[in-house]
Amino acid sequence: MTFKICGIKFEITFLFVAFLTYIVSLKAPANVLITVVSSLFHELGHLSLMILVGNKPKKVKFELVGMNIIRQENFKVSAKREVAISLGGPIMNFVLVIISYTFLCFYESYLVMTCACINLILMIFNLLPIKSLDGGTILYFLLSRHFEASTCRRILKIISILFITIIYLWAVYVFVVSGYNFSLIIIAIFLTISLFQDNDY
Repeated sequence: MTFKICGIKFEITFLFVAFLTYIVSLKAPANVLITVVSSLFHELGHLSLMILVGNKPKKVKFELVGMNIIRQENFKVSAKREVAISLGGPIMNFVLVIISYTFLCFYESYLVMTCACINLILMIFNLLPIKSLDGGTILYFLLSRHFEASTCRRILKIISILFITIIYLWAVYVFVVSGYNFSLIIIAIFLTISLFQDNDY
């Protein structure tokens, strides 16, 4: 299914609909649904900043892994604007944290508390200086103001390896303590794979 909003083409794939249907049909825990919705809001934060800085995307595609923002070909923006776009997602998560905690001041709710915690985790995690995360993109473009592109990529790769190693250690600890939770291990593997893929900058 495709449609346009403000000149931007949106495409909702069958896999995305099937994934949401699968979660709902299984009566998944609330934290799973909140994580999915919060992740979509995170991407909407990026999309909003892209539009604000004049980099309207070519297409927004809802896929199995989430929302994929496809940029216009051969369209470049300044390092400052790239940093602003990268901050859009974490800023959106932070806004949801503030809204959740404000609501909690008037009415205690487990779901609202869960929403606040998940968005806080998403914000902090995405700001880690690791390639493929917002923090890695921000670090790269901040470094690009002082170093050549090859040097920036090398520095980012070294820092990414350091933080991914920490995530692996934490993931093993969580798995040993819980006896079943290996989600962090999967995330660490994904980050490792993305680290050695072709550079996106």
